[in-house]
Amino acid sequence: MSHKSGFVTIIGNPNVGKSSIFNSILDYDLSIVTNKSQTTRDKIKGILTSKDFQLIISDTPGHIESSYLLHDKMNKNIFSALEGSDLILYVTDVKEKKINNKLIEIIAKKEVPVILVVNKKDLDENFNIKSIKGTFLHKYLISTKNKKNINKLIKYIAENLPEHPAYYSSDELTDKNERFLVSEIVREKIFELFSQEIPYSTHVEVTLFKNDQDILRIEGYVYTESESQKSILIGKKGIMIRKFSEAARLKIENIYSKKVFINFTIKVRKWRNDNTFINEKM
Repeated sequence: MSHKSGFVTIIGNPNVGKSSIFNSILDYDLSIVTNKSQTTRDKIKGILTSKDFQLIISDTPGHIESSYLLHDKMNKNIFSALEGSDLILYVTDVKEKKINNKLIEIIAKKEVPVILVVNKKDLDENFNIKSIKGTFLHKYLISTKNKKNINKLIKYIAENLPEHPAYYSSDELTDKNERFLVSEIVREKIFELFSQEIPYSTHVEVTLFKNDQDILRIEGYVYTESESQKSILIGKKGIMIRKFSEAARLKIENIYSKKVFINFTIKVRKWRNDNTFINEKM
C-alpha cells in the first residue's frame, strides 16, 4: 500500500470546538481548550503519524470581526494556514446551525476540498446534518466529548490525502517549541480562573526554559493592559498569581514527570494595538 501524507487546516467560528477536534485527532492535548471563545490565537501544527499515513493538521483561531491589531493578526493566521492545505475541515456545531459565508467564500478561492465537521453531537443526537447546505467533500457529525465518529473522520481524512512520503520524523508532534507550549498552558489557566476582559487582555511570554536533570525552571512575564487588570491578576496578597502559576505548574509537571519551578511577573502594556509588540512576541 502506498504511503500518504498531507496538510489539513481546521477553520471555523470561535467556540465551536476546533481545538477540541484538533486534540481528539492527535489523541494528545496540544491546543489549549476552555469554555471561552477566542482562546486560540496562533496557528499550531500537530503531527499524527501511522504506518500508512502522516497527517499534519493545523489548529487556527476562530474568525472574528477585528477590534484590535491582535484580531488582524489572528485572522491572518487563519488565512496563512490555508496556503498549501490539501484538505480543509470547516467546523461548526449543532448550536450554531449555519456556516460563515465569508469564510466559505475565501475557502472556495483556494480550490481545496472541504470536509464539513459538525461538533457537539452529544447536545443534539437528532441533529440533521443535511440541513447545512454547501459544497463539501463529505459531512461528519461528531462529538469530541464522547469521541463519537472521531476515528471515522481520521480514516476518511487519511484516505483523501495525496500519496507522499512522511514530511516529519515519526517522533515529532508539533512545529511549536517548548516555550510556546508552556506559555499556552499558563494562558489556559488564566482563562480558567478569570472572567470578563482579563483573559483577553493578557499575553504570556516565557523568558527562561531550563530543563535540568532534576528540575525544570520556567520564568516569564504576563502582559496586561492596565494597572487595575494587573491588580486583579496578582490578587490580594498575591493569591491569584499563585493560583494560576500553581495550576500551570501541576500540569507541566504531569507532562514532564519532574519537579517544576515557575515564576511569572505581571507587566502593564497596551499590547493588543501595539504592532511592534505583536510582530515581535507573536
